[in-house]
Amino acid sequence: MKTRVDQILACAAALRPFPKVAQRALALLDDPLVSAGKLVEVVSLDAAVTAAVLKGANSASLARTRQVNDLKQALALLGNARFRELVFASAAVPFLSARNAGYQLPAGELWRHSVATGLLAQQLAQLAKLDAGPMLFTAGLLHDLGKAVLGQFVEAGANEIQSLVSGGGRSFLEAELEVLGMHHAELGARIAERWNFSPELVELIRFHHEPDARPHSKPLAALHVANVLTQLSGVSTGIDGLGQRGHEESVKLLGLTRKDLEASLADQYSRLLQAETLLGMGSQAA
Repeated sequence: MKTRVDQILACAAALRPFPKVAQRALALLDDPLVSAGKLVEVVSLDAAVTAAVLKGANSASLARTRQVNDLKQALALLGNARFRELVFASAAVPFLSARNAGYQLPAGELWRHSVATGLLAQQLAQLAKLDAGPMLFTAGLLHDLGKAVLGQFVEAGANEIQSLVSGGGRSFLEAELEVLGMHHAELGARIAERWNFSPELVELIRFHHEPDARPHSKPLAALHVANVLTQLSGVSTGIDGLGQRGHEESVKLLGLTRKDLEASLADQYSRLLQAETLLGMGSQAA
């Protein structure tokens, strides 16, 4: 007879693979010597990603008279950083855009929170003078991937989980682990491993609620702070939003001030609106 953890892992195994085209494009974008032609050649192999990028490029060029009709034009218009964000965010939509009843998130809200966290983590990395900005956007986008699978199990055990959080002093993560035998961060990391993402990215997903597990990792500190601030700012906060714990040591490790955090949150909001516009997700996130 399958245990609950076995059932969870079976559902995770049934999840469709992450588009290889998006993974390959991200690897190419990390190579400063890669040609625009090679990058465009790879992205063009995925019709859905190509359509999303072109839609975004045309949205970004509303004030221009010339329509963007191919990926090379889109890359020139958007630049490598925005092109990267658009490729990966569009590839993640099928995994993160559905309604998640377990975490009480309407359709589009898990994607919205994930993009917002990635954008903020990227900004914090820049302020802390880290070279991990691009990887942190990816980690932010995937940090709650486990929720896409675990939501149905959280819904079934909601009363017990909430009782542990409200009356037992547990964080939501601890309650998930106690009731279900696995929490969403561990599940997300295992899915990322199956998708052959880098060990560094897997580790960021696994410990995004537990920076003490890697106390000297500044990228992990940036992701953790970004996730907590995004929750506190009310961007797509689900049932677990008030059951999170922040670590002040992570802010100290990054050497950031309160002013830095406030400025980053303001920048995050404007960039999130831009991302929603580029991918036409605004109506879902309302």
